[in-house]
Amino acid sequence: MSTEAFETISQLSETTLENYRKIGETNLKIGEKLLQQQAELTSSLIDAAKSKCDKVAGAKDYQSLASNQAELVQECSQIVWESLKSSAEIVAEAGKVYNSLFEASVKSANANASKATASASKARKSA
Repeated sequence: MSTEAFETISQLSETTLENYRKIGETNLKIGEKLLQQQAELTSSLIDAAKSKCDKVAGAKDYQSLASNQAELVQECSQIVWESLKSSAEIVAEAGKVYNSLFEASVKSANANASKATASASKARKSA
């Protein structure tokens, strides 16, 4: 194999390792954001339950009990919905990063393949 072929393989290996590093960093950032999101969700649900617990406990009749429980369910549903939207945004952002990494990898692979083809063609002609 020629020096050019080794250089091409080396560049491909470096690009691949760099992309793996970027994917790892992206995964770490996503994990941190989603963990933060889960912590906020848990905290918000606990706060909502605490604020409504006294109302539910102090209900004088079934109608007010049911009304207070319905308010709690509605508030918790809203909190979960907001968390879901936020999590979807985080995942969509990650998808964009992965897509850009994939496109860059394809371009790099095509460029390296072109170099390797040109190198092989040049080697055949000189042989």
